[in-house]
Amino acid sequence: MKLTPYHAKYIAHELTRRCASDSVERLTAVLSDAQVDLNPHQVEAALFAFRNPLARGAILADEVGLGKTIEAGLLIVQSWAEGRRCILVIVPANLRKQWSQELADKFFLPSAILEARTFNEVIKANAVQTFRTRGVTSFKTV
Repeated sequence: MKLTPYHAKYIAHELTRRCASDSVERLTAVLSDAQVDLNPHQVEAALFAFRNPLARGAILADEVGLGKTIEAGLLIVQSWAEGRRCILVIVPANLRKQWSQELADKFFLPSAILEARTFNEVIKANAVQTFRTRGVTSFKTV
């Protein structure tokens, strides 16, 4: 069945209306477990990223030191809590270890660091499931 533009717009409207994405209740479960002190702007940024259920992501572009890692961590953990089990974080190469450590320490979400060398070894060992859930990699590897 092909959707008409009217039906597509109607479905998008209903999804937006039914989703409680603009309320803090969506983040309460992950906020209670996180080991971070949150600032209001960080919660607002996470809610902004979740506001449209049809969006495929958001760009977090705060100034240095305002907590982009925490904001992204909230998004990652909330996505995990909602059943999205395939999460890839792409960061500059020198931040891969830091991001993996932050996810584990502050959000109790362990991840594998995906490097070209490591990935090739995993492929040779036929153990691709190692990177099927959570991974941190760099722009160069992608």
